[in-house]
Amino acid sequence: QMATSSLKATERKSDRLEAFIDAVLAIAITLPVTELHAPEPTDGDLAAAYLKLAPEYAAYALSVILIGLYWTSSHLTGKLLQKTDHGYNLLSIGFLAAVSITPFPARPLIEHLGGDAESKTAVLAYLGVAAAPATWWFVRWVYATARGLPDQRLTDAYLRRTTLKFAVTAGAYWAAFVLAFWNWRAGLIVAEIVTLSYIVPPAKPSYKPGQEPEND
Repeated sequence: QMATSSLKATERKSDRLEAFIDAVLAIAITLPVTELHAPEPTDGDLAAAYLKLAPEYAAYALSVILIGLYWTSSHLTGKLLQKTDHGYNLLSIGFLAAVSITPFPARPLIEHLGGDAESKTAVLAYLGVAAAPATWWFVRWVYATARGLPDQRLTDAYLRRTTLKFAVTAGAYWAAFVLAFWNWRAGLIVAEIVTLSYIVPPAKPSYKPGQEPEND
């Protein structure tokens, strides 16, 4: 009872946490730029110089896609939350730590996509790291719903669908990771399909009759 009361005392609106998440993800999506290098042509062959750096640019693009999609999704969850508390904030730090490290295995992944002795290891490292933020995201959402942090006007059906979506996403990443032990190409394809599925705009939140926000 004391722990519950203590958590209750830490509840506040979600705007400050949203601003913090925006700032961290902005930094995370910018840092991969520091790994890029300008082409240095030899014998005046600029095209060959750019081609040599292709893995760097591809790894950068992969990192931007993943972090960028999490950023867009964070705007949805921010809209769904009515408040946050100490536990949710701590889980958010775990999520941010997990998503911020996703660019690091991207370069080895790109370099070993051709199929060599290290391809499986590179894919497993990438998929394991990619599954971590999805898992934190799901756990954080489950915690939020258990603590009654989402907007109370949202329908129970919508909350259940959202929970299922996040659970399937995290589960699919881990399934891709396990699959990669047998077939690293198949595991990678599954993970990329899951990632790119978030390009599709999310379903509009559904509210209880007569409680729809006026600005929606």
